[in-house]
Amino acid sequence: MKRLQSIDALRGFDMLFIMGFAGFLAALCATMPCGFTDAIAGSMKHAEWNGLRHHDTIFPLFLFIAGMTYPFSYEKQLEKGTSRGRIYLKILKRTLILILLGVIYNGLFKLDFGNIRIASVLGRIGLAWGIAAILFINFGVTARIVIASVLLVGYGLVSALVGAPDVPNADPLSMEGCFAGYFDRMFLPGHLYEDTFDPEGLFSAFSAVVTAMLGMFTGEFIKRADISGNKKTIYMFIAAAILIGVGVAFSPVLPL
Repeated sequence: MKRLQSIDALRGFDMLFIMGFAGFLAALCATMPCGFTDAIAGSMKHAEWNGLRHHDTIFPLFLFIAGMTYPFSYEKQLEKGTSRGRIYLKILKRTLILILLGVIYNGLFKLDFGNIRIASVLGRIGLAWGIAAILFINFGVTARIVIASVLLVGYGLVSALVGAPDVPNADPLSMEGCFAGYFDRMFLPGHLYEDTFDPEGLFSAFSAVVTAMLGMFTGEFIKRADISGNKKTIYMFIAAAILIGVGVAFSPVLPL
C-alpha cells in the first residue's frame, strides 16, 4: 500500500516537537525578546491548568495520528487474510507493551512498587488507541460517531458539574476538586503525577479514546477514492472549524 506523504510529514512535525524542538524555539526566542517572541516562547510549554497552548496539542496530535493510520493498517491486515482473532491479539499486545514501556520509563526497575507511577503517556496511547481500534473493527461510522459523541458529552458534563466527593466544597474545574482526580485517587494504583491528579489517568482516558477515534474517522475519509485530494483538504478544514467552534461555544461550561 502506498504511503501518504501528508501523514508522514505530520508525524515528523509532531516528533520534532516531542524530541525537543519546543525548547530550541523557546531558547531562540529568548535571544530576541519582545512581545511576539515572548508569546511564542510561552506557547512552547504546557498551561498550568486552564488554557490551551501549542505544546498542549503535541501529545493529542500523536494519538490522533496513531488513530489516523489504523484504517490503512487494518485494510492491509485484511488483504493478507489475517483472522479477526489475530487482529484482536495484535491490538491487545500493542496496548500491553505500551503500558509496560510507560511503567518501565516511570521507574519499574527501581522496584519501589508503592510509589511507582502506573499512568504514562505511552500507557495513554496504548489504552486509548486500543479501545478505539476495537470500536473501529466492530462498529460502522454512524455508530462510532454516536459513541464518540456520548463519550465526549458525558465526560464534559461530569467534568463541569461533578466535584470530587472527598474534597469539601469541591470546585469541579480545579485540579484538587475535579472528578477525574478523584476517580484516579480511588482506582489508579501507585503514585499520581501530581499529589491529587494525573494528566494521563483513567477517567480522562475517555476523552483520549475520542481523540484516537477522530483520527480513525479522518483516516477513513482520506482513504476514500471518490473525493479529490483538494476537496478532502477543504472538507477537513471545515470539520476542524466546526469542532473548534463547538469547543469555544461550550467553553463557558467546560473551559478550554
